[in-house]
Amino acid sequence: MKKYIILSFLTVFILWGCQDDFLKEVPVDSLTADNYYNTESDFLIAVNSSYTSLQDLYGSKGNAFGGAYWAFSEMRSDNTTYQYNTIDLSGHVYEAMDKFIMITDNDVINHCWDNSYIGISKCNSVLHYIADKKFDLKNRFIGEVKFLRALYYEHLVHYFGAVPLSTSLVQSYEDAFSYDKRTPVDSIYTQIIEDLNFAKENLPSSYPTSEFGRATEGAARTLLADVYMWQKDYTDAITELEKVQTLGYSLLPKYSDLFGINNENNNEVIFSVQYIGGTSYQGSFYMYRFLPNNSGTDLITKGQENARTGENIPTTDLLNCFETNDTRKNMIAYYTDGDGNTIPYTTKFMDPDHEVRDYTGNNFQVFRYSEVLLMLAECDFREGDEPSALSLVNQIRIRAGLSGLTSLSLDDIIQERRVEFFCEADRWDVLVRTGKAKEVMTAHGIRQKAERPVAVEADAYANIKLLFPIPDHVINSSFLVDKTLKMK
Repeated sequence: MKKYIILSFLTVFILWGCQDDFLKEVPVDSLTADNYYNTESDFLIAVNSSYTSLQDLYGSKGNAFGGAYWAFSEMRSDNTTYQYNTIDLSGHVYEAMDKFIMITDNDVINHCWDNSYIGISKCNSVLHYIADKKFDLKNRFIGEVKFLRALYYEHLVHYFGAVPLSTSLVQSYEDAFSYDKRTPVDSIYTQIIEDLNFAKENLPSSYPTSEFGRATEGAARTLLADVYMWQKDYTDAITELEKVQTLGYSLLPKYSDLFGINNENNNEVIFSVQYIGGTSYQGSFYMYRFLPNNSGTDLITKGQENARTGENIPTTDLLNCFETNDTRKNMIAYYTDGDGNTIPYTTKFMDPDHEVRDYTGNNFQVFRYSEVLLMLAECDFREGDEPSALSLVNQIRIRAGLSGLTSLSLDDIIQERRVEFFCEADRWDVLVRTGKAKEVMTAHGIRQKAERPVAVEADAYANIKLLFPIPDHVINSSFLVDKTLKMK
């Protein structure tokens, strides 16, 4: 079993109090999972803990190598790149991902793998200990962790392909080693669908404001529809998306209102990863990552970090793809440094006056209602209902200040997703799912090398791979004779 998975599973195993065979009773004078997790309040704490990996995966807390998902799903694409940093090269691991120059000990890849399985382990632990309990919120708690497990696994499948699948609590070394194999993607999707079918039926459609950020029925159905689209099952995806349309979500009148720090939990958001700025240290670092690395105190009061920032910078490709009068482009600003260089950056995640440096309060929106409409438009179009698809796309365009289209193609829908969700961890996944990644990124690489010869090596973009390598620390600590986790 890979070192990480063994350690994460066994850490949970130890913390949850697995007993050796010779112990017949649970000690009453020590705190273990077997004698602690009994009440509804106890399980609420455990369920809450299952969300915490999302904070690291989407935003990273503090200046580290976290925040893998935006790097995997946006910087990997033709939408964003990095500001070349001649002073501090510690962000080279992100740059390597951008240019398809991949190494198997990349810290960002390691972070994604490790934290995904930490989240899965927590979900499995809740499901194990809650099974024989009885209280009012039991099925909701199960629905929450099954949604989260499905989300963690969907990301792993998209980025690594066939990965180890664990759906139960590891209670022995033998259990841990039994997961030392890759599970076919179809089997993982089967498990994801099973989890989400339970979640959608047992999660509420909404929560009180104080609990915003928990998984809802709408979140489960949206994720399930996304899974169906990856499997080219557009009929079932339509069923889920049309149900989401009935759950009370709506488009905000102005696109820019989606991102204000004081309006993040608005009626368009279906699921978001929540962050809290200040001394709780539950904030995110990605505002720093996305701002020019040499902007100092010009854009934020605490002053910009230099290391591992200036990332997710809009490319010339992205800047040139907006139509005239598209108000969404207003969420891109420009910074001119002391040498006269102009660097574009997104203002979607601004919290310029946050209290504690490196910890901002910006949430990361995973699903919002505009995505549901564009997903449904694609499914309707693929199923031959162009009038419905056209109407859905035009709702998004009209909000952006554009006129409606009179005819539609699949490329039109993909383009609309690009300008609607730029810098939000969407573009690469769409390119891969629609079979356009290699074509688009090969052409993009040619333009990048011509435009940025100092920053982009000659061998960049030479091997457009759709999956990331499984980390070295996983391969090297495998105890399997056949090394089934080896990439082929």
